[in-house]
Amino acid sequence: MVGVLVGLLCALTWAVSSVLMKDLARKLDPFTLNAPRSLIGGLSMFLLTLAMGKTAAYQALTPEKIFFLLASICIGGGIGDTFYIYSLARIGVSQAFPLASTYPALTLLFGMFFLHEEVSLGIVGGLVLVLGGIWLISRPPASRAQDAARVIKGSGVALALVASFCWAVSMSLLGAGMKGLDPIMVASVRAPALSLVLWGIVALRRSASTLAKLSRHEWVILIAGALIGWGLGSVLFLTTVVLCGPTRAAILTSTSPLFALPLSVLFLKERVSRTILAGTALTVVGIILVS
Repeated sequence: MVGVLVGLLCALTWAVSSVLMKDLARKLDPFTLNAPRSLIGGLSMFLLTLAMGKTAAYQALTPEKIFFLLASICIGGGIGDTFYIYSLARIGVSQAFPLASTYPALTLLFGMFFLHEEVSLGIVGGLVLVLGGIWLISRPPASRAQDAARVIKGSGVALALVASFCWAVSMSLLGAGMKGLDPIMVASVRAPALSLVLWGIVALRRSASTLAKLSRHEWVILIAGALIGWGLGSVLFLTTVVLCGPTRAAILTSTSPLFALPLSVLFLKERVSRTILAGTALTVVGIILVS
Protein backbone atom coordinates (compact mmCIF):
# COMPACT_ATOMS: atom_id res chain seq x y z
CA MET A 1 0.00 0.00 0.00
CA VAL A 2 2.90 2.36 0.74
CA GLY A 3 4.26 1.87 -2.76
CA VAL A 4 0.86 2.73 -4.26
CA LEU A 5 0.66 5.96 -2.26
CA VAL A 6 4.21 6.91 -3.24
CA GLY A 7 3.43 6.24 -6.91
CA LEU A 8 0.31 8.41 -6.80
CA LEU A 9 2.24 11.20 -5.06
CA CYS A 10 4.82 10.96 -7.85
CA ALA A 11 2.05 11.37 -10.43
CA LEU A 12 0.90 14.47 -8.55
CA THR A 13 4.37 16.06 -8.69
CA TRP A 14 4.57 15.37 -12.43
CA ALA A 15 1.15 16.96 -12.97
CA VAL A 16 2.23 20.08 -11.08
CA SER A 17 5.52 20.22 -12.98
CA SER A 18 3.71 19.87 -16.33
CA VAL A 19 1.42 22.77 -15.49
CA LEU A 20 4.41 24.91 -14.58
CA MET A 21 6.28 23.91 -17.75
CA LYS A 22 3.44 24.70 -20.14
CA ASP A 23 4.36 28.32 -20.96
CA LEU A 24 8.12 27.75 -20.86
CA ALA A 25 7.82 24.93 -23.41
CA ARG A 26 6.60 27.51 -25.93
CA LYS A 27 9.70 29.67 -25.49
CA LEU A 28 12.45 27.05 -25.17
CA ASP A 29 13.32 23.97 -27.19
CA PRO A 30 13.27 20.63 -25.29
CA PHE A 31 17.06 20.46 -24.83
CA THR A 32 17.41 24.01 -23.53
CA LEU A 33 14.44 23.59 -21.21
CA ASN A 34 15.47 20.25 -19.73
CA ALA A 35 19.19 21.00 -19.35
CA PRO A 36 18.83 23.41 -16.39
CA ARG A 37 15.83 21.52 -14.98
CA SER A 38 17.68 18.21 -14.76
CA LEU A 39 20.79 19.91 -13.35
CA ILE A 40 18.83 21.74 -10.63
CA GLY A 41 16.86 18.63 -9.70
CA GLY A 42 19.95 16.40 -9.63
CA LEU A 43 22.08 18.80 -7.59
CA SER A 44 19.27 19.22 -5.06
CA MET A 45 19.20 15.45 -4.60
CA PHE A 46 23.01 15.34 -4.26
CA LEU A 47 22.86 17.97 -1.50
CA LEU A 48 20.07 16.00 0.16
CA THR A 49 22.22 12.85 0.01
CA LEU A 50 25.04 14.72 1.75
CA ALA A 51 22.69 16.26 4.34
CA MET A 52 21.23 12.86 5.22
CA GLY A 53 24.64 11.23 5.52
CA LYS A 54 23.98 8.72 2.75
CA THR A 55 27.27 9.09 0.90
CA ALA A 56 28.13 5.47 1.70
CA ALA A 57 25.27 4.47 -0.62
CA TYR A 58 27.46 5.37 -3.61
CA GLN A 59 29.65 2.35 -2.81
CA ALA A 60 26.79 0.07 -3.88
CA LEU A 61 27.10 1.30 -7.47
CA THR A 62 28.66 -1.36 -9.71
CA PRO A 63 29.60 -0.87 -13.39
CA GLU A 64 26.58 -2.94 -14.40
CA LYS A 65 24.18 -0.90 -12.28
CA ILE A 66 25.69 2.36 -13.51
CA PHE A 67 25.14 1.22 -17.09
CA PHE A 68 21.47 0.40 -16.47
CA LEU A 69 20.83 3.63 -14.56
CA LEU A 70 22.50 5.91 -17.09
CA ALA A 71 20.99 4.10 -20.07
CA SER A 72 17.52 4.39 -18.53
CA ILE A 73 17.76 8.15 -17.92
CA CYS A 74 19.27 8.87 -21.36
CA ILE A 75 16.63 6.83 -23.20
CA GLY A 76 13.68 7.92 -21.07
CA GLY A 77 14.57 11.39 -19.83
CA GLY A 78 16.66 12.35 -22.84
CA ILE A 79 15.28 10.78 -26.00
CA GLY A 80 11.75 10.01 -24.75
CA ASP A 81 11.06 13.41 -23.20
CA THR A 82 12.47 15.18 -26.25
CA PHE A 83 10.19 13.29 -28.64
CA TYR A 84 7.25 13.97 -26.32
CA ILE A 85 7.86 17.72 -26.21
CA TYR A 86 8.16 17.82 -30.00
CA SER A 87 4.87 15.91 -30.27
CA LEU A 88 3.21 18.52 -28.03
CA ALA A 89 4.04 21.21 -30.57
CA ARG A 90 2.45 19.19 -33.39
CA ILE A 91 -0.71 17.66 -31.95
CA GLY A 92 -1.21 19.32 -28.56
CA VAL A 93 -1.53 17.93 -25.04
CA SER A 94 -4.98 16.39 -25.55
CA GLN A 95 -3.60 13.97 -28.16
CA ALA A 96 0.09 13.66 -27.28
CA PHE A 97 -0.38 12.87 -23.60
CA PRO A 98 -2.77 9.90 -24.01
CA LEU A 99 -0.63 8.42 -26.80
CA ALA A 100 2.62 8.75 -24.86
CA SER A 101 0.89 7.45 -21.72
CA THR A 102 0.46 4.01 -23.30
CA TYR A 103 4.00 3.18 -22.12
CA PRO A 104 2.74 1.10 -19.13
CA ALA A 105 1.34 -1.45 -21.59
CA LEU A 106 4.74 -1.78 -23.26
CA THR A 107 6.43 -1.89 -19.85
CA LEU A 108 4.19 -4.80 -18.90
CA LEU A 109 5.24 -6.71 -22.03
CA PHE A 110 8.94 -5.95 -21.47
CA GLY A 111 8.59 -6.99 -17.82
CA MET A 112 7.05 -10.31 -18.78
CA PHE A 113 9.61 -11.24 -21.42
CA PHE A 114 12.84 -9.72 -20.10
CA LEU A 115 12.44 -9.28 -16.31
CA HIS A 116 10.18 -12.32 -15.79
CA GLU A 117 7.68 -10.30 -13.77
CA GLU A 118 4.57 -12.07 -12.56
CA VAL A 119 1.52 -10.48 -14.17
CA SER A 120 -1.93 -11.13 -12.71
CA LEU A 121 -5.34 -10.50 -14.23
CA GLY A 122 -5.78 -7.67 -11.73
CA ILE A 123 -2.74 -5.85 -13.11
CA VAL A 124 -3.87 -6.31 -16.71
CA GLY A 125 -7.41 -5.19 -15.88
CA GLY A 126 -6.12 -2.22 -13.91
CA LEU A 127 -3.85 -1.25 -16.79
CA VAL A 128 -6.75 -1.27 -19.26
CA LEU A 129 -8.94 0.82 -16.96
CA VAL A 130 -6.19 3.33 -16.19
CA LEU A 131 -5.37 3.82 -19.88
CA GLY A 132 -9.07 4.15 -20.69
CA GLY A 133 -9.52 6.69 -17.91
CA ILE A 134 -6.51 8.71 -19.07
CA TRP A 135 -7.91 8.81 -22.58
CA LEU A 136 -11.31 10.06 -21.37
CA ILE A 137 -9.76 12.69 -19.08
CA SER A 138 -7.40 13.97 -21.77
CA ARG A 139 -9.71 13.98 -24.81
CA PRO A 140 -10.84 17.42 -25.98
CA PRO A 141 -14.42 18.62 -25.35
CA ALA A 142 -16.96 17.88 -28.05
CA SER A 143 -17.08 21.55 -29.04
CA ARG A 144 -13.35 21.45 -29.85
CA ALA A 145 -13.24 17.96 -31.36
CA GLN A 146 -13.29 19.17 -34.97
CA ASP A 147 -10.61 21.82 -34.32
CA ALA A 148 -8.42 19.25 -32.56
CA ALA A 149 -8.86 16.81 -35.43
CA ARG A 150 -7.49 19.37 -37.87
CA VAL A 151 -4.36 19.79 -35.78
CA ILE A 152 -3.46 16.08 -35.73
CA LYS A 153 -0.46 15.27 -37.93
CA GLY A 154 1.05 11.87 -38.57
CA SER A 155 4.47 13.03 -37.43
CA GLY A 156 3.11 14.20 -34.08
CA VAL A 157 1.39 10.87 -33.45
CA ALA A 158 4.56 8.99 -34.40
CA LEU A 159 6.67 11.14 -32.07
CA ALA A 160 4.31 10.50 -29.14
CA LEU A 161 4.42 6.74 -29.77
CA VAL A 162 8.23 6.78 -29.96
CA ALA A 163 8.25 8.62 -26.62
CA SER A 164 6.01 5.88 -25.19
CA PHE A 165 8.42 3.18 -26.42
CA CYS A 166 11.45 5.02 -24.96
CA TRP A 167 9.76 5.42 -21.58
CA ALA A 168 8.88 1.71 -21.50
CA VAL A 169 12.47 0.70 -22.30
CA SER A 170 13.69 3.14 -19.64
CA MET A 171 11.37 1.60 -17.02
CA SER A 172 12.64 -1.91 -17.77
CA LEU A 173 16.29 -0.86 -17.58
CA LEU A 174 15.61 1.01 -14.35
CA GLY A 175 13.96 -2.02 -12.79
CA ALA A 176 17.09 -4.06 -13.49
CA GLY A 177 19.47 -1.40 -12.14
CA MET A 178 17.64 -0.22 -9.00
CA LYS A 179 17.91 -3.41 -6.93
CA GLY A 180 19.56 -2.72 -3.58
CA LEU A 181 20.16 0.99 -4.23
CA ASP A 182 18.97 4.08 -2.35
CA PRO A 183 16.46 6.12 -4.43
CA ILE A 184 17.79 9.53 -3.33
CA MET A 185 21.36 8.54 -4.20
CA VAL A 186 20.26 7.20 -7.59
CA ALA A 187 18.38 10.43 -8.34
CA SER A 188 21.53 12.41 -7.55
CA VAL A 189 23.40 10.37 -10.19
CA ARG A 190 20.88 9.98 -13.03
CA ALA A 191 19.68 13.58 -13.40
CA PRO A 192 23.11 15.30 -13.47
CA ALA A 193 24.39 12.67 -15.92
CA LEU A 194 21.55 13.48 -18.30
CA SER A 195 22.10 17.18 -17.73
CA LEU A 196 25.69 16.93 -18.96
CA VAL A 197 24.47 15.37 -22.20
CA LEU A 198 21.76 18.00 -22.62
CA TRP A 199 24.16 20.90 -21.94
CA GLY A 200 26.46 19.46 -24.58
CA ILE A 201 23.60 19.50 -27.09
CA VAL A 202 22.70 23.04 -26.03
CA ALA A 203 26.30 24.11 -26.63
CA LEU A 204 26.30 22.55 -30.12
CA ARG A 205 22.98 24.21 -30.94
CA ARG A 206 24.13 27.52 -29.39
CA SER A 207 20.73 27.94 -27.76
CA ALA A 208 21.88 28.83 -24.23
CA SER A 209 21.33 32.51 -25.00
CA THR A 210 17.56 31.94 -24.92
CA LEU A 211 17.81 31.21 -21.20
CA ALA A 212 19.17 34.72 -20.63
CA LYS A 213 15.95 36.13 -22.12
CA LEU A 214 13.80 34.56 -19.41
CA SER A 215 12.37 36.94 -16.84
CA ARG A 216 12.94 36.57 -13.11
CA HIS A 217 9.42 35.21 -12.74
CA GLU A 218 10.07 32.61 -15.42
CA TRP A 219 13.30 31.55 -13.74
CA VAL A 220 11.41 31.06 -10.48
CA ILE A 221 8.91 28.87 -12.30
CA LEU A 222 11.70 26.90 -13.98
CA ILE A 223 13.53 26.29 -10.70
CA ALA A 224 10.31 25.37 -8.87
CA GLY A 225 9.34 22.96 -11.63
CA ALA A 226 12.82 21.41 -11.57
CA LEU A 227 12.74 20.85 -7.80
CA ILE A 228 9.25 19.37 -7.97
CA GLY A 229 9.55 17.31 -11.16
CA TRP A 230 13.23 16.36 -11.43
CA GLY A 231 13.96 16.47 -7.70
CA LEU A 232 11.08 15.27 -5.56
CA GLY A 233 9.37 13.55 -8.49
CA SER A 234 12.50 11.54 -9.35
CA VAL A 235 12.91 10.25 -5.79
CA LEU A 236 9.24 9.29 -5.55
CA PHE A 237 9.41 7.60 -8.95
CA LEU A 238 12.51 5.57 -8.08
CA THR A 239 11.01 4.62 -4.72
CA THR A 240 7.88 3.38 -6.48
CA VAL A 241 9.99 1.21 -8.80
CA VAL A 242 11.75 -0.31 -5.79
CA LEU A 243 8.53 -0.95 -3.84
CA CYS A 244 6.21 -2.00 -6.67
CA GLY A 245 8.37 -3.08 -9.61
CA PRO A 246 8.57 -1.48 -13.07
CA THR A 247 5.13 -2.52 -14.34
CA ARG A 248 3.09 -1.34 -11.35
CA ALA A 249 5.23 1.78 -11.08
CA ALA A 250 4.56 2.63 -14.73
CA ILE A 251 0.82 2.22 -14.27
CA LEU A 252 0.63 4.21 -11.03
CA THR A 253 2.79 7.10 -12.20
CA SER A 254 0.92 7.36 -15.52
CA THR A 255 -2.13 8.65 -13.61
CA SER A 256 -0.91 12.27 -13.57
CA PRO A 257 -3.90 13.41 -15.72
CA LEU A 258 -6.06 12.42 -12.75
CA PHE A 259 -4.30 15.08 -10.70
CA ALA A 260 -4.04 17.57 -13.55
CA LEU A 261 -7.86 17.64 -13.56
CA PRO A 262 -8.36 19.44 -10.22
CA LEU A 263 -5.37 21.68 -10.97
CA SER A 264 -6.97 22.81 -14.24
CA VAL A 265 -10.25 23.45 -12.42
CA LEU A 266 -8.61 25.47 -9.64
CA PHE A 267 -6.10 27.50 -11.65
CA LEU A 268 -7.40 27.49 -15.23
CA LYS A 269 -11.10 27.61 -14.31
CA GLU A 270 -11.89 24.72 -16.65
CA ARG A 271 -15.25 22.98 -16.39
CA VAL A 272 -15.56 19.29 -15.52
CA SER A 273 -17.64 17.28 -17.97
CA ARG A 274 -19.32 13.92 -17.52
CA THR A 275 -16.67 12.37 -19.73
CA ILE A 276 -13.92 13.59 -17.40
CA LEU A 277 -15.79 12.29 -14.36
CA ALA A 278 -16.20 8.90 -16.05
CA GLY A 279 -12.49 8.84 -16.89
CA THR A 280 -11.64 9.68 -13.30
CA ALA A 281 -13.82 6.83 -12.03
CA LEU A 282 -12.18 4.35 -14.44
CA THR A 283 -8.70 5.46 -13.38
CA VAL A 284 -9.50 5.12 -9.67
CA VAL A 285 -10.90 1.60 -10.17
CA GLY A 286 -7.84 0.71 -12.22
CA ILE A 287 -5.54 1.90 -9.43
CA ILE A 288 -7.45 -0.26 -6.96
CA LEU A 289 -6.98 -3.33 -9.17
CA VAL A 290 -3.26 -2.63 -9.62
CA SER A 291 -2.89 -2.26 -5.87
